[in-house]
Amino acid sequence: MTAEESRVRTLLDQVAAARSTDVEAARKLALDARVQARAAGLVSNEAEALYQLASIAHQLHHADDAFALATEAVDLAAAGEPNLTHAWSLHLIGVVHYQASNFAAALEACLRAIQVYRATGDDINEGKILHTIAAIYQSMGDYERAIATYESALAINEPLSRKDLDAMVMGNLARIRGRRGEYLPAVSLGRKAVELSREHAPHLVGGLLADLAEAYVGLADHASAALCFAEARADWEYRTAEGGSLSPTEQLGVMVSEGRVALRSGQLDDAIASLVAALDLADRTDMRETELEIHDHLATAYKQAGRFTEALEHRERHFALHREIFTDAADLRLRTLQVAHDNQTARNRAEITRLKTSELVASFAADHADADAYHLEAFERLASLAEFRGGNTTKHTDGVGDLAAEIAHAIGEAPDWAERLRLAARLHDIGKVAIADTVLLKPGPLDIDEFNEIKQHTVLGRRLLSGVSTDLFELAAECAWTHHEWWDGSGYPNSLSGDDIPLSGRIVAIADVYDSLSTRRIYKREWSLKEAVSFVASGSGAQFDPRLVEAFVTVMNARHPELVAEADG
Repeated sequence: MTAEESRVRTLLDQVAAARSTDVEAARKLALDARVQARAAGLVSNEAEALYQLASIAHQLHHADDAFALATEAVDLAAAGEPNLTHAWSLHLIGVVHYQASNFAAALEACLRAIQVYRATGDDINEGKILHTIAAIYQSMGDYERAIATYESALAINEPLSRKDLDAMVMGNLARIRGRRGEYLPAVSLGRKAVELSREHAPHLVGGLLADLAEAYVGLADHASAALCFAEARADWEYRTAEGGSLSPTEQLGVMVSEGRVALRSGQLDDAIASLVAALDLADRTDMRETELEIHDHLATAYKQAGRFTEALEHRERHFALHREIFTDAADLRLRTLQVAHDNQTARNRAEITRLKTSELVASFAADHADADAYHLEAFERLASLAEFRGGNTTKHTDGVGDLAAEIAHAIGEAPDWAERLRLAARLHDIGKVAIADTVLLKPGPLDIDEFNEIKQHTVLGRRLLSGVSTDLFELAAECAWTHHEWWDGSGYPNSLSGDDIPLSGRIVAIADVYDSLSTRRIYKREWSLKEAVSFVASGSGAQFDPRLVEAFVTVMNARHPELVAEADG
């Protein structure tokens, strides 16, 4: 080991030691390690320093910084043999996506992480990554895969004596069983998890006891449930008396569970008291997801108690907080996607610089002559991701682009504009990458909140595409923003009407509806050609510009002469 390697290694070891006691000191040491590693050309050490910086940023709740740093670490670590830095950086990226409710991307990153981790030959922490993958499945509602993955984590941990992980895994298995009404296995698993956590993971005891209490209530064993809650609070007192500390998450898990159980049992005064106390703690500690759940329970409790004014107040606060959380999560998803896009652009530019010094420069320059070429491929990948997440293929994006261009040609628009629209229209739904999987992948009808969330994809798409200032991307941003406006003014997001809707949006509106109808989706069957064309035609003057509907019918008759023959018949 060289002197430079030894210095950097010492700094990285100091970072790991300082993380739990002095986060700011650890961050400064990690920055120093990165600078020295980069100066010495120590790529693997620089990647490890970046991962440490990413972990510290995540620890400080700076999710976008954590994602950006972890992405840099992946880029560096992936250049060599499979290594732990690469695996853990991918895992952290997955965790950030998971916390932003972007479950498809989270699952993809964590599955890559487990693949890299297994290739390193290390095995002590495989169960930890499997636990994250199982939690993602659980949040997606895929309980069968979640249970199978949790059980795999238990099997892997068994010879390794990772009792702390075992307690966590068994606790989550118990929670799933309880949510599914399988109360006997939930109680059995919950008891084992509590016993393990007493010795190996004391910070989990309270939450596990709360879950166990709810399982007992499912069995109508209210006495055992009360004992669990009493034991959880006794555990708090013991730990604080011994000089320990309680995290807000631990306390809220028990308090909210007490409120839920009291509400279920019809003890409305006790439920309200527990939930109001929990709401105060959640508000003081900025635990917004828990606060959202509490408002929902309080609205129900007050309604059942006949206190309708207070019920309405909490329901309104629930709606307002839901929108706030959604907006922040969407912002995070957009920032992470922008980081990924910027990194891809940087790699593209670096490759262009390399090619300029090689014999390939002439052919490459011909294909990448303007700024659009740097960005279009990356954005098309994001648009494709939105379709894949929705259970579709890239045929929809291509189909909308092709039909939009044909309609533009049919009404006599300039050929260069029509061909630009072909590319721009492919990106019309790109904003859906920032919509939570729980909404985007829902097979049944959406409720009002979910539909309002879906509608935000137009605004988010415009924001994402407006970052590139070229004619193509300005047109793409316009399509994304306005393709759900209606000719009669009843569309969204701005209720524009008539010619106030940009021509691009009016054209893409028709192309999008037709192609969506003729494509099988999670929530609908595939419509026949005649049904889809007839539906679009029926929207003339209401949803669609009548002149453009005529052009659409002309295009469809040219594509499918059998339509003309059938109409004549």
